[in-house]
Amino acid sequence: MESRDDKLIAIIGLLSACLIGVVFLFTMTWLTDVRQPADSGLDVQTCPSVPRTTQQT
Repeated sequence: MESRDDKLIAIIGLLSACLIGVVFLFTMTWLTDVRQPADSGLDVQTCPSVPRTTQQT
């Protein structure tokens, strides 16, 4: 009977450790994403204007 209890405690401990690992990885990924500033889009005024060339066949 005690062997079953030990196996059950070991499985619960393993599942708990996996859950803690997943929560940690999710939190670190979320914090990394939050800290990076969002792209405000392309600033048109700082881009050099490029003349368009058309090809006529």
